[in-house]
Amino acid sequence: MKVIQKSLELQGSQYYEKHLSIISPMLPEPFTHKEITVLAAFMALPESVTEDDKFNSLARKKVRQQLSLSAGGLSNYLGSMIKKGFLTKSEISKKIKIKEYLVPEEDFQGYMFKLTKK
Repeated sequence: MKVIQKSLELQGSQYYEKHLSIISPMLPEPFTHKEITVLAAFMALPESVTEDDKFNSLARKKVRQQLSLSAGGLSNYLGSMIKKGFLTKSEISKKIKIKEYLVPEEDFQGYMFKLTKK
């Protein structure tokens, strides 16, 4: 069996964008390109900005500035990802969290695919 391999070294949001792009086709409803960009920007924020809430007001402000989005535009993307089940919003605290299966390992992430022809 021929194995195709490739290794990439990426930094910041590029790491998260590539990860989300790789797994998106395997999801029941894939991400849009802009959803990948938005979610990757949040994932790449340093802990000093996000503390215990990845989507706090400071984090949202930084992502809006970085991606040149309006507050309403950002809310639309977050709402879309909540509807698709990629993010969850607590009824009590209203905090938004990323589904664990979408978060890659911090230092590196491996993938394995198998295609079978019938």
